[in-house]
Amino acid sequence: MDTEQLIRDVVRNVLEKINTESTNSTVKQDTDLRHDRKIVCGVSVRHIHLCKEHLEVLFGKGYALNVLRELYNPGYASKETLTVVGPKLTAIQNVRILGPLRSKTQVELAKTDCIVLGIDAPVRPSGEVEGTSSCVLVGPKGAVYLSEGAIRANRHLHMSTEDAGYFKIRDNQVVDIRVPGPKGLTFNNVQVRVAPDFKTEFHVDTDDGNAADIVNGSIVEIVDASCISPLTPQMANGDRIPPSIPDGSFVGEVTDPNLLKNICAIATGQTCTREQIANAMAAVKSAQTSANSAKSQEKVQDSSAGIGSGEASAGGGISRKTLITAGDLEKYIQTGICVTKDVILSPLARDEAIARGIAISYER
Repeated sequence: MDTEQLIRDVVRNVLEKINTESTNSTVKQDTDLRHDRKIVCGVSVRHIHLCKEHLEVLFGKGYALNVLRELYNPGYASKETLTVVGPKLTAIQNVRILGPLRSKTQVELAKTDCIVLGIDAPVRPSGEVEGTSSCVLVGPKGAVYLSEGAIRANRHLHMSTEDAGYFKIRDNQVVDIRVPGPKGLTFNNVQVRVAPDFKTEFHVDTDDGNAADIVNGSIVEIVDASCISPLTPQMANGDRIPPSIPDGSFVGEVTDPNLLKNICAIATGQTCTREQIANAMAAVKSAQTSANSAKSQEKVQDSSAGIGSGEASAGGGISRKTLITAGDLEKYIQTGICVTKDVILSPLARDEAIARGIAISYER
């Protein structure tokens, strides 16, 4: 046998095996990459986009925004901020302006911001402000009333043209995004926006970000949730709607019929009839009316006895305590507040007193 020929055959076989393994590895890596649909997430805090006309009203003629820092996608956060005022005359201060200027002014809020301001802002893609909610913008040189322009931005995904081709996703397509973690969930109805100068980034507002426990830089994944049947928004019937919590209070009337049904079930072992529920609700209201009447009578008696509201008295063997609320702080500005066993200082009054510099001491 020709030794030289044998060596050539062995070398050729080894090289062919190496080339085959290399090719298979490349194909496998490419396949793995195709299945890797992970992208970065950005949480968008409330912000404002201004047009040139409104910028000059708020900051003065010829004013130009000052760049604080560049954003991940095209645009920048400016050093300037505004105050947003809603119809309830409540305000959110230091709302940052994003540049560059646009043709129309737009205020992007989260649902919780809207609740604070008393605004019922619709969910819209950025730039679609026709028929949206109103608000007032207050700047250092003036104020602007927006008859429309306050929105809750829809969930959207900025994507470069190159990445859109890689993921086989087109502009304005709607996709689903899955978030991992202990509060993991899947976001539906995510609009894809494709442009050559975009960097691929999923945008949610602070409410969505908090719900999923994600922050800027969190990694999320594009998924196909089409196998799940879409749900139509709907409300429960009147017998199953929980009562809302009254403003400024975590206690209120017992008006939830389900709660009353549960009470009946515990007491009698069976569900209450409508008549029993109605009687129970009437009894609750009657008891509250009686309690309010008793309180009013007690105030009258205290007044006739020369005891002011919230003052202590040990007369008749009844121990009375002084309750200091935020509304009582004016009379303690000079003297300060001394909390004893007969004095109750509400948490809100305590925080307000500290903020106003009113001295608080505690009797040991």
